Amino acid sequence: MLSTKTASVLNILVNQYVQTAIPVASDDIARLSPTKVSSSTVRNAMSQLTEEGYISRPHVSAGGIPSDLGYRHYLESIEEVPELPAEERRRIHHSLERADLDGDAWSRQCATILSGITANLSIVTVPRSTSPRIKQIQLVYLTDCLALLIVVLQEARLLRRLLPLEDGVAANELDRSASRLNEYLGGLSHTEIESNSLELSSLEERVKRDTSDMMREAESGGPLDHHMDGLRLLLNQPEFSQSNRARELVEMSEERVLVEGVLSETPDADDLAIYIGGENRHEALRSFGVILCRYGIPNHMGGTICVVGPTRMDYAEAISGVRYLSSVMSRLVVDVLGAGYVSQQRDLAIVPNRSLPR
Repeated sequence: MLSTKTASVLNILVNQYVQTAIPVASDDIARLSPTKVSSSTVRNAMSQLTEEGYISRPHVSAGGIPSDLGYRHYLESIEEVPELPAEERRRIHHSLERADLDGDAWSRQCATILSGITANLSIVTVPRSTSPRIKQIQLVYLTDCLALLIVVLQEARLLRRLLPLEDGVAANELDRSASRLNEYLGGLSHTEIESNSLELSSLEERVKRDTSDMMREAESGGPLDHHMDGLRLLLNQPEFSQSNRARELVEMSEERVLVEGVLSETPDADDLAIYIGGENRHEALRSFGVILCRYGIPNHMGGTICVVGPTRMDYAEAISGVRYLSSVMSRLVVDVLGAGYVSQQRDLAIVPNRSLPR
């Protein structure tokens, strides 16, 4: 347990190092301290912090660099994370309000916004339902022998499959079949579709079967659709100034090692999770700070928002961005599913209306 004075020295050191990426000397800490303190007192505190693993120094007279433990202590000492500035919240609101009613578009825009706020890498998964349900079936005429089957899910997700037609089928016949299937199958899950006995034409029966197959595949999982933004910003951080580290980061990104490692850290709970350096379970992430948060309606539909940066990231700023965007994305999910999920929304403490949180 650190004394109040020693903890203050650590917090000043961490805050200064986050801003400058330069080892922090005792004279600088004494100068930056809100209360008068001598350099010798600071040096004694730094010696204790070094011995207990909160900071590292190449030699006694050198400046200090926070360790993972030091960052963790600093993070836990933050009593209240400030909200994003009102102007920033309005800009986010305006940007996402203009996006198409499409989970993929929201996730892409969210990743772009978050990387801009944090100057680090952001990853946002496309919202996925635990039990996908049909919103609409479309049959698009391509030729007399080929159509495109499009299944729009309630989660604002599209499934597509080419549908070869054994006999020539006119466009108006495709429209009639799609209309009948929407009447019969709208709002159903794949298990409900499979157990539903209907008198259908051979074309409609085939569309029903293909629709059920695609929905089963969508429900079974597989790689999560996601959007990543800000790799260039992360590479601009001083930690990646050496070409070999930058190359390793790019390779990890291209080979999905980074994304898969980050998403494997997503907590089961719906609260925010922060992993600093060695706290990450995935070895490839042990030199990074990772902040993750789920969004959506618990146990029904949602995704993950996260920031990846050096352990020397501005955690308070990143937490503010992740939390706010999580609330925005949750509201958008509610908009997609409609007012029928009001009771579940109470778990999120959000109100089901078109206005996004400001």
